[in-house]
Amino acid sequence: MKRKTFTLAGPSFVVPGTIQDNVMALKDLVSEVGLTFFQSRASLDYTREDMPENLAWLGLKYHVHLPLDLNWRLGADQVFRVASALVQKAGFLSPDKFVLHPPAEAVELEEFALLWQKTGLSPGKLLVENINGNDLSRLWVVIEEQGLGICLDIGHIMAYNQLNILEHDLVWERTSLVHVYGREDHTGHAGLPVISESGKRTLQLILSRVKEGTSVLLEIFSLQDFLDSKDILIQMADSWGMDFV
Repeated sequence: MKRKTFTLAGPSFVVPGTIQDNVMALKDLVSEVGLTFFQSRASLDYTREDMPENLAWLGLKYHVHLPLDLNWRLGADQVFRVASALVQKAGFLSPDKFVLHPPAEAVELEEFALLWQKTGLSPGKLLVENINGNDLSRLWVVIEEQGLGICLDIGHIMAYNQLNILEHDLVWERTSLVHVYGREDHTGHAGLPVISESGKRTLQLILSRVKEGTSVLLEIFSLQDFLDSKDILIQMADSWGMDFV
């Protein structure tokens, strides 16, 4: 039986320093880097010193995590203005996915999605992530009608009792990125050594259902923890008949 293969990704925040420093730390460990544009102002201020052109020459894939502090109270148009600027800033790296922590209300996501498409961006590249307080249940209609993608975060599923997400058929066809780590708690994202047995079963289910080639981001923000977790992930996946490139 053919083994299922996924793309292994790491976040551009595993060592102190610039995005370049982090990409160089990861380049021999992963095939893809998630550019962690977590703070709007700091990310808008990135220069070519932070993200030099040589990052495009390393043979890596890239995707972008849009800021966590997007202020939806200002309206979808203002949020899109920030997001669009960051899409352009990362454009030379040809990112193929853009992760969005969604608003609470479907109408706001719909307005954002329409602006996204109006500027020629592919709706399938905009991935809506399940987050604390938002299990996507109020957003399914917009995700389906606007053709948006999904980023599944296993830590959020387990920490916030969001297993209901996996009952929605749309998940399996639209998910192109999975966030994996051991646990989310008051300390942040813990490594895979602490993943629970139910977490392992949920991860196996997700990987068995999502598409071949789906990107799997080890969302762990310490290089040593990342390395330890990578070993565990590869061992688990091997036992499930799965591989990473």
